[in-house]
Parts: sequence; structure tokens; C-alpha cells
Amino acid sequence: MNSDPSQALAQRVADAVLAVPGVACLRPGLRSLLRTAASRQPDAGDPRDPGSAVRITFDARGRVAALRVDVVVRARHQAARTAGAVRAAAAEAAAATPGAVRVTVTGIV
Repeated sequence: MNSDPSQALAQRVADAVLAVPGVACLRPGLRSLLRTAASRQPDAGDPRDPGSAVRITFDARGRVAALRVDVVVRARHQAARTAGAVRAAAAEAAAATPGAVRVTVTGIV
């Protein structure tokens, strides 16, 4: 996600995901953190920055081919149900098919 349009799309997806009831925050899992550690400079800027918790892959035509979202779910909410709602919200925000969206619950608080 190096270009402004992809960053704007990631931010739109992050905002939609954070509005889902039961989502505590976006937080990438360890694998995502390790994968992006070498390529990203630490940024103490905007706390709503999706960072590596929202990863978008585009196809040759510039459409969303894959969308991965890492979230932390609140303990009072069922993780599977919340992940399903996150998947639908992310797909709608990115104008992608729900099948292109993968949601990982990286924690429960």
C-alpha cells in the first residue's frame, strides 16, 4: 500500500471495520508485523492508521483481488459473528466480493 489511493481505501476499510459492534481495535498479528517490519518505518502519527492490519492486493485491472483485516474483538461479543460482520463491512467499503475478504481475530479483550 504505497500509493495514496490504496492508503485512502485502506483507511475507508479501517473506518468501516471500526464501526462494527464488537470490534475493539485493528491489530495485526505477529506474522503481519514481522512481514512488514522491514518495509515500514515506525510512525507515531495517526492512531487510526490501519498500518499492516488492513492489507489490500489489487488485480491487473486495479480492482481489489484480496483484502485481509486483523481485528481484536470485545469479549462480550461472539468472535465468529463479529468477524462475519467485519467481512461484510470491509467488502462493502472496498467494493469487493465478500469472498475476497479474509478476517483474522488476533485477540479478544
